[in-house]
Amino acid sequence: MRITTYVRQMTASLGCAVLSLPGACLRAESGQASSPQIGYEIVGQVLNPSAQSSQQYGYLNLVKGLQRITTSSDATVSESTALLTFFNDTTTERVINNGPIRVVDRTGTGAIYFGSGNADFNNLNTFKQGTPVQNYTLRHQVVIDTSTGYFTTIFEMTVTSVTGFEIDGITYRLGHPQNVYRLTVFGKLTTQAPPSAYIAGLADGPGATGAVEDH
Repeated sequence: MRITTYVRQMTASLGCAVLSLPGACLRAESGQASSPQIGYEIVGQVLNPSAQSSQQYGYLNLVKGLQRITTSSDATVSESTALLTFFNDTTTERVINNGPIRVVDRTGTGAIYFGSGNADFNNLNTFKQGTPVQNYTLRHQVVIDTSTGYFTTIFEMTVTSVTGFEIDGITYRLGHPQNVYRLTVFGKLTTQAPPSAYIAGLADGPGATGAVEDH
């Protein structure tokens, strides 16, 4: 009887300990909780130079907290007008085939750049010609339907550094070091590269925060 009572007490105590963890399912290793809100949206492409490497690049078509994301207030957002672009370099760790489903795991680094527009999908290096305003390490998993070429990719991106950038007299920062962004991307493989795929998606995480600069 005493043993049964002791086991029940221990079980209850463990249950309380687990329930008391704030954001247990959303907390990163660094202790920074991920955000359930959309931080930004992206449009881009993928180039796979080899089976071991993959590059993802494009532009941000929406950023929470920014009133303007294009070179002028009346411009339609596109790769040639977007003020913020991104570029990722990743290396393949493993490939798993499961019937028509193919799983690809990669790790790497990337950055979001602030520039003056004029990116061009015919020249992927133009997507990293600005100033890096957010650098990060990343891991992602690609799940491909090989029968259709459609795929979904989940990125986990940990911010390593941020730099302020100015739009209309306000200096903004996109996140903080150790913030973790979860980027969900939907894509379609092409039959002949370049590019290897077209992608679009959205990231859960902090948007841009800013303050008026004194000049």
